[in-house]
Amino acid sequence: MHPTDLLPWHSPLWDTLQPARRAQRMPHALLLSGVRGMGKLQFAQRLIWALLCEQPDADGVPCEHCKACHLLHADTHPDFLNLTPEAEGKAIKVDQIRALQGFTSLTANYGRHHVILLHPAEAMNVNAANSLLKLLEEPPPDTLLILLSHQPQALLPTIRSRCQQLDFNRPDLQVSRAWLMAQLPDASAHPDLLLNLQAQAPLAALRMASQMQQRRQAFEAWQALLDRRQDPLEVAAIWLELGCANSLEWLLSWTMDLLRYHSTQDANTLQNTDLQATLCSVSWRFRPRLLFSLLQEQQQHRQLLLRSTSVKPQSLLEDVALSWLEKIT
Repeated sequence: MHPTDLLPWHSPLWDTLQPARRAQRMPHALLLSGVRGMGKLQFAQRLIWALLCEQPDADGVPCEHCKACHLLHADTHPDFLNLTPEAEGKAIKVDQIRALQGFTSLTANYGRHHVILLHPAEAMNVNAANSLLKLLEEPPPDTLLILLSHQPQALLPTIRSRCQQLDFNRPDLQVSRAWLMAQLPDASAHPDLLLNLQAQAPLAALRMASQMQQRRQAFEAWQALLDRRQDPLEVAAIWLELGCANSLEWLLSWTMDLLRYHSTQDANTLQNTDLQATLCSVSWRFRPRLLFSLLQEQQQHRQLLLRSTSVKPQSLLEDVALSWLEKIT
């Protein structure tokens, strides 16, 4: 996918920015928010090209022939700064934010804009967030700061209030479904199920399509665990082989569905519609209070897996498996 491609469900959001871009009256800060898999980074990249290209067309499509476009293609444009954590799972630090002041104090090399892409914004530690807030309170001229966030609620309210927000969580479902169907290699795939499992995020749904067999194996291992047909350590080993992060996400989804069914007694509220019958049948084995406890534990394990380099996935999954057995009533 080329960075200038516009994903079809992005069109309404893209159109909202074009009058300001054409009039060269862009806001000083944009916050692109939404769950993972909505294509926020792709949208930001297209906007960066539209702003820095020397001859974009009326819809913001870059020419791809000017010097600025060649520099963007080579990731060497001097007026663009991509700010991310120094390592995956780490925080964006205050020194990284302070360095922005030096970058924005320079004259733009091509006389247009400075553009800064900061993602994920929720990775900023407290000091970094406070330093960014100072920059937003006195925004430098001809500079656009683009924040990407999967969890905007984790940002300081004062940061959110100083950004023009674009919400990616409400795509046109018919548009995203049609796109997903065109991308799926298997005509028998179920786009509605895939989108439902991934909060209607088309890119995440497309990735999920290749994981459905592994998800089914993880579910069967979970059933064997609950029925005490398989040892917790063996089940943990299966989940580990299928991928620790993926297994945790699937377990969280099944736990949420058990809670939904307890709350509503309506099978239609479940997200895992293909596993609906089994989830409803086992829900009676867990009290809601214990399911909430399981949910919290699994969320904590997921965060630990994301943020710690010393965590042992095998031990983590063994803890999860044993906890499920302990909470069966």
